[in-house]
Amino acid sequence: MRIGIVLVLLAFLGGCVHEGSSITDPPIGIGAEESSLTVTESGLVLSWLEPHKGDILLKMALHNGLRWSEARTIAKGDDWFVNWADFPAIVANGDMLFVHFLKKSAAPTFSYDVMYTVSPDMGESWSTPKKLHQDTVNAEHGFVSAVPYEDGFMVSWLDGRYTGEDNGAMTIRGAFVDPNGESHNATEIDHSTCDCCQTSMTIVNGVPWTFYRDRTKEEIRDIYFSKMLDDGWTEPVAIHDDNWLINACPVNGPMATSYEENMAVVWFTAADGDQKTKLKISQDEGKTFSDVILVDSPKSLGRVDIKMDSSRIYVTFLSRKDSDAAVKLKAYNYQGELVHSEIMSIVSTERGTGFPRTAIWQNTLFISWTDVESNSIKILQYPLDRNHISARGGWH
Repeated sequence: MRIGIVLVLLAFLGGCVHEGSSITDPPIGIGAEESSLTVTESGLVLSWLEPHKGDILLKMALHNGLRWSEARTIAKGDDWFVNWADFPAIVANGDMLFVHFLKKSAAPTFSYDVMYTVSPDMGESWSTPKKLHQDTVNAEHGFVSAVPYEDGFMVSWLDGRYTGEDNGAMTIRGAFVDPNGESHNATEIDHSTCDCCQTSMTIVNGVPWTFYRDRTKEEIRDIYFSKMLDDGWTEPVAIHDDNWLINACPVNGPMATSYEENMAVVWFTAADGDQKTKLKISQDEGKTFSDVILVDSPKSLGRVDIKMDSSRIYVTFLSRKDSDAAVKLKAYNYQGELVHSEIMSIVSTERGTGFPRTAIWQNTLFISWTDVESNSIKILQYPLDRNHISARGGWH
């Protein structure tokens, strides 16, 4: 880290975590990468991938406000597909956890399946991993999103079962995973999507929404959404007509979040030649959305994440800064007004940095990513308990 204020912020533990906390020093091994953060009823969960004696280990640790638990291995294998942009993420529903990983299905590079496992006891034990999709085609499957739903999880993923056919496109599908780890009601949501952009899901008053990058016959690749109602998934609709014409996948998907009836979605586009990060907000369960809010331009690198609390929307993204990239934070109120903007850290633009992931826990925003120089995972904590923001933009 090369921004002085970040070092200061790390010292501001306040009332968020115990003064003896080692929140920024998780129990990770050499070569740990592809981290993700999850808030549970028991504390903050960090998951990551770690190499060990020829295997790849999917691991997790829980911080309870005082200290980290010992690292636990969820699953491991020597035939996994490890992708800088498509990585595991734990999702919690009470004490029940869901997580996925990618496993090779054949020799070609992009032939792999989505495997998943569930835990009934906050990661103490895990079910035998199963394949999420029912086809047996050796093709790409991945970019999973999941949310807690009823007594299990609603899951969506990109499915490449038709990509080996003439003019066959990637699809997005959804399914429900029950408490026993069984998958039900797998359904195609959209028959043509971008090949390798992240998907995102959120729940608004009990209704699952999925966001993803669509692909038209004309190669317009904008962000679309669908929601699951009693009679199935709705017809996909664009969140905004950027009209980005690109005959390739930008590997830069949307992220969505919600709080009660409020929802926000952030995404990257380069439709007009400028690299931009954009935001839209809904305060009525998605019935209407705000006008587009320009978060960053013209040097945005995307790799976005977003979280909400009862009054603010926190957007993180990468933006080019000289030969490096800045991890930036922008906070907005529900009316879309910018209330704070700050560079959190300077990082490498390399793929190894991955996609910084965020979580709000105990009135603190946490951000994790892979530090290329140290070949390790970094965690930054940013207190949100300052009631006012000064005219200069700093926290009182």
